[in-house]
Parts: sequence; C-alpha cells; structure tokens
Amino acid sequence: MPVLRTACREAGLACDGADLVRLGENAIWHLRSQSVIVRIARSVEHLKRVEKELCVAQWLSDAGIPTVRVLDHVRQPIVIDDHPVSFWRETDGDGPVPSAVDLAYLLKQFHALRYCPCRLPDFDPLQTAEARFAAATGVERRDREFLADLCAKLSEELTSLEFALPLGPIHGDAHVANLLPDRGQVVLLDFESSASGPREWDLLPTAIAVDRYGLSEDIYRTFVDVYGFDVREWAGYQLLRKVRELTMTTWLMQNVNENSDIAAEFNRRIDSLRNEDFKNAWNRF
Repeated sequence: MPVLRTACREAGLACDGADLVRLGENAIWHLRSQSVIVRIARSVEHLKRVEKELCVAQWLSDAGIPTVRVLDHVRQPIVIDDHPVSFWRETDGDGPVPSAVDLAYLLKQFHALRYCPCRLPDFDPLQTAEARFAAATGVERRDREFLADLCAKLSEELTSLEFALPLGPIHGDAHVANLLPDRGQVVLLDFESSASGPREWDLLPTAIAVDRYGLSEDIYRTFVDVYGFDVREWAGYQLLRKVRELTMTTWLMQNVNENSDIAAEFNRRIDSLRNEDFKNAWNRF
C-alpha cells in the first residue's frame, strides 16, 4: 500500500478506497473512483518488461487495434522503492463476450503491422521455464528432473525448427482470457510475453484448446478461416505444442503448494507430457 500511495501521488491520482484485484506476478489495484487500474511489478528487475508492455499497448492503440489503454496523461512507468508501477484505463465491460473468433481478428491485425517501435526481446519460450525449476518447492525430484530434461531436449530441437509464417512481433500469450469487452468491442491485453518471433506461437493456444479444454472443432475452424492459417497442419506443430505445454505446466508448478486441486492438475499434466498424450483433457487455472 505505501508503494501504491506514493505512485498515485506522483501521478496526480487519489488512491483512497483502492481495491486489490489480484496479487501474483503483479499487484493489481483498482482505483474505482477514477476508473484506473494500477499494476505494481515485483521488482525493478521487471522494469524492461513493464516498459515493453506500455510501449506495445500504445503502439497497437495508435495503429487502430482495439487494446487496453494506457493512462495517457501520466509519464510512466514510475519506479517506487524498486517497484515499477504502470497505470491503465479500466475496461468498462461493455461489449460482446470475447471469443476465439475475436482473438483471430485481433491477431491477424497485430501480425499485419510492419514496424514496431518497441524494444522486443527475441523469442525464447523456454527461458522462463528453466528459471522456474530452481525455485520449485513441493514438487517431487523425479518430476522436476523430467521437466528439466524435457526442457533441454526441446530447446535443442527448437534451434532447427523452420517456421511457415514470417517472423515478427508477437503477443506471446494469445488466448481468450487475455481479451476483455470494453466500450462496445473486444480488446487485447497483457503484453508481458510480447517478443519478436514466430507467429505460429500466437496460434497455438487456440489449437491446443480443442484437445485440452474442449473448444469445439467448429469454433476452431472459424478461427482458422478468419486468421487464414491452420497451425495444426504445419509440420512443426507437434514440437512447438510440446514447448507450449511444457511452459504451461511449469507455470502451474509454481503454485502446487496452494491447494490440492492445483497439485492434482500438475500431476495430470506431468502424466500427459511423460506419455505424450495429446488428448487428455486439462483444467484451466
């Protein structure tokens, strides 16, 4: 709360009655009286990522792509006690329920942009997964070793993978949960994972959702028709899918001590990866 108060004072905002929305990778606060969302990152080590998020959101907005809006009258990010702080316009919830088809339209516009003014890192999906192994607690040694070995194997195979689509700016974590209704339309948000890399990566979550989360084949076919490319028909799909599902599993691994449901889901995913079972249904978290 002291970081929030100081950051709001520097931004010229009142934080009385602020509500804590979520505490995770960021502390997210809602300034209800001003329709502003404040995101406080864990440490200054995340400063470049926060700068990237702000830049990508502004770039997309300037290009006419519906996106969550940066609070434009505040110079940001602001760093308070080694915590980068960013300010965003609250989405009002007015609009259609976001769908995979909305995601396809937004990704098609995103990937069509030619020049990105933002400093984007090179695509390296396994870097974060590797960092999670040392910090993992409550995970059996055999599971941790299996994931680490799989990570090393996939990292080597990824170096020789040939992509079908042009490389360029990508969202990095493109799924329907990163869409929100706002002012009569669906907007894109969460640019923490944005990078310069293969567009196929942004198409994977929707393809995987058919087998893992029960997305209907008809909806997926519409997604493909709108975007214009079926990533499942690409020769590198299975390899990149393994990479994506490994990152999804290591993300969950960080939270296995929270409750028995998360622990059970982590075990389900580990079994799927061990057995290369691509049809076993997963639960969303």
